[in-house]
Amino acid sequence: MTNDFSNDTFRPFNDQEGGAAIGFSIYAAAPRVLHIDADADAALVLATLLVPETQVTHVATLAAASELLRREQFALVVLDPDLPDGDGGALLHGLSQHQPDARVLLYSARHPERHVAGGGFLPKPWTSPRQLWRTVSDLLAIGPTMPVEPQ
Repeated sequence: MTNDFSNDTFRPFNDQEGGAAIGFSIYAAAPRVLHIDADADAALVLATLLVPETQVTHVATLAAASELLRREQFALVVLDPDLPDGDGGALLHGLSQHQPDARVLLYSARHPERHVAGGGFLPKPWTSPRQLWRTVSDLLAIGPTMPVEPQ
């Protein structure tokens, strides 16, 4: 499915018309999230929570993440540093060079060794879906209400 809207119909949200946006325009692109995690179950949970409000790309290795971060831009990087081919924490050093505007969420069973500026930390697997959604939505400034409340 594609959006076949011409550019002349694009109308971004703004505060000039009597109110601020409470969601994304059908014309606006959803924020891109890179989820770096070897755990396929965690990837499924995160994608289920965040799509369609965001565009989630999942990779399971340090090598795949490094390549994507060099050639594509993301609004948020969700990282579990325990990767099969190395310590994902090493990505944090170069992240600001390739992704200067990206926020970082460490979502891991191990506590981070240092605070990540412009980001956050959630313990895995003890974080509830609601808390995960709230943290991601706060980092991306997309609104506090979950699109579908978990059962």
